[in-house]
Amino acid sequence: DRLISLDAFVTVHRRDYYATLDAYRRVMADRGLAVPQAPDGSYEAIWCAWGYDRDFTVAEVEGTYAKVKELGFKWAVLDDGWQTNEGDWALDPRKFRTEADMIAFARNIRAAGLKPKLWLAPLAVDPGSDLLHDHTDMLLLDENGAVQDVTWWNAFYLCPAYQPTRDYTQALVRKIIGEWGYEGLKLDGQHMNGVAPCHNPAHNHARPEESVEQLQNFWKMVYDTAREANPEAVVEFCPCGTSYAFHNLPYTNQVPASDPLSSWQVRLKGKSLKALMGRDAAYAGDHVELSDGGNDFASSVGIGAVISTKFTWPNEGRGKDANFRLTTEREAVWRKWADLYNAKMLPKGQYLGELYDIGFDKPEAHAVEKDGRLYYAFYAPEWEGHVELRGLGDGGYRLTDYFNGVDLGTVTADAARIPARFEK
Repeated sequence: DRLISLDAFVTVHRRDYYATLDAYRRVMADRGLAVPQAPDGSYEAIWCAWGYDRDFTVAEVEGTYAKVKELGFKWAVLDDGWQTNEGDWALDPRKFRTEADMIAFARNIRAAGLKPKLWLAPLAVDPGSDLLHDHTDMLLLDENGAVQDVTWWNAFYLCPAYQPTRDYTQALVRKIIGEWGYEGLKLDGQHMNGVAPCHNPAHNHARPEESVEQLQNFWKMVYDTAREANPEAVVEFCPCGTSYAFHNLPYTNQVPASDPLSSWQVRLKGKSLKALMGRDAAYAGDHVELSDGGNDFASSVGIGAVISTKFTWPNEGRGKDANFRLTTEREAVWRKWADLYNAKMLPKGQYLGELYDIGFDKPEAHAVEKDGRLYYAFYAPEWEGHVELRGLGDGGYRLTDYFNGVDLGTVTADAARIPARFEK
């Protein structure tokens, strides 16, 4: 007898998962599911106003721009809180009385020498919103006619396969990029990776699974609409602490660590997404305040990730764990790492993820090749011993500690183990 299966992917590899995921990415690209080349803006350092939380004031956000620019960050992101609710996306009148105010806000970001990006959570609608009251037809319903919850957010799913949902979202994206003047979107929410089958009779689905199958086309519409309004638009996809669905990745040109709980997650997610999106993927380490000690830029810079921060200045931010104020001591650290990041721009290099095993090689090691140079980063709570520089070619290499500016001599492929002592 014969068994005809779904297409399958089998590979043999050495070390950790990187080579397998990288091969899978290339196989899928041959089948038409490829990640776009990121524009230069996707690699630029990010400052986000989330340190001020949802209760931000326009004055305190705008009062931070000069320091953001001075430190070398390029983006200013307005996060959650500009809107009345998820669904209506009307302006919160305590912050923006009219659309002219919002247009002026984006213009002021550019006047400060920065690029404006706006937070958005498509496919979510809040209880009490006008959209939910006036357009229940957009809802994704289960087989019993009940709404599908977006957990934790107290919101409901809209159906991505229903044309009015698509039209409503497309008009919103056109307004944000084309009319308000934002140059990027921060798409956010743990509901973005997948949806349930939709049984809403108003949608006339041929099968309930159409909602599942059309989700990637919904994100393609969002991405294409933003890029039509501004060909250099950055479309960040942040699934709020959850994993990434591979079929959505061709419709984004920037992905963050998405609410990491540690520096280890910053590095692990970085290696994974460089495999799934390409060696020069525009992966961001997310707010450095989420890393170990709240200041571990090394875990982003060393692996070729875009740096990001949500510092507040000159006053403290908000939230139960608020400790984001840029003190004099922090400013020195932020400035040094931002200078290094902007000088090296390692995310534009080639991440060499197959050289080291993230689970078993000690200390943990990462390597990036850029402009004929190799950049290595090693991580451990504390280390005293040798580290191995893999991937060297013929001839000798001058070795420099680029954080401290120290010459470490020369190495060759035949003598690539050097003594090292460090913490973190």
